[in-house]
Amino acid sequence: MKLKKTLKNILKSIGYDLVRLDGGLGYGSSENELLKFMKETQVDLILDIGANKGQFGKAMYNFGYDNKILSFEPLSAMHKMLKETSESFPNWHVYEQCTIGEKETTTTINISNLVGNSSILPIKSTEYNVQNSHYVEKEEVKQITLASLNKNDNVKSAKNIFVKMDVQGYEHFILNTLKETNYNIVGFYIEMSLVKLYDGQEDYLYICNLLKDLGYDLVYVFPESIRNQRMIQCNGVFLNNTLSYK
Repeated sequence: MKLKKTLKNILKSIGYDLVRLDGGLGYGSSENELLKFMKETQVDLILDIGANKGQFGKAMYNFGYDNKILSFEPLSAMHKMLKETSESFPNWHVYEQCTIGEKETTTTINISNLVGNSSILPIKSTEYNVQNSHYVEKEEVKQITLASLNKNDNVKSAKNIFVKMDVQGYEHFILNTLKETNYNIVGFYIEMSLVKLYDGQEDYLYICNLLKDLGYDLVYVFPESIRNQRMIQCNGVFLNNTLSYK
């Protein structure tokens, strides 16, 4: 105990902290906290929308998730890396290169010099956006909807699905088709913005109210990015209202 206290004090002196990976709700790592919700709701499939090169999926498997993941990524370079990353995990499946939106069509992705900021939407000029973030090229990609997955084998065989979304302002466009799905979504893990970073984006309050109307309650929040001593983005966990606050 004395060693732990000493180590914590040393780390705090240089701006860090020491926490248990599984420290109880509110005290562990974000991956472990999220995994608790997955276990509680008996999730057997994660829809990983906006997978980039697979950071989220890899983290979930490394922290103990062992069921299926179906990942989606629109950018060709990232999609290639995503497929390579997924090959080390037998339950990890990668959908064909596409984006997900409110209708089946072809759309254009604006690619940022900071790839994680790439979006279908125009980037806003604001002091709260990532400094020097700007679009450098475009890529035309296929767009599907959540309802397009109604006949997907991985989706059809799943009993309890959790949807992770990191889509740079496009959240509400995706959620607008939720009523057209025929599979059981028990929860969502969604990156939300407290300030609008893209033209056409809706903020966290709109997303919370939209999901509330669709039958999902916000039950947990993880800070995501902070600038000028202001939280800019957070990740919200939403559970079906039959599972949230009983």
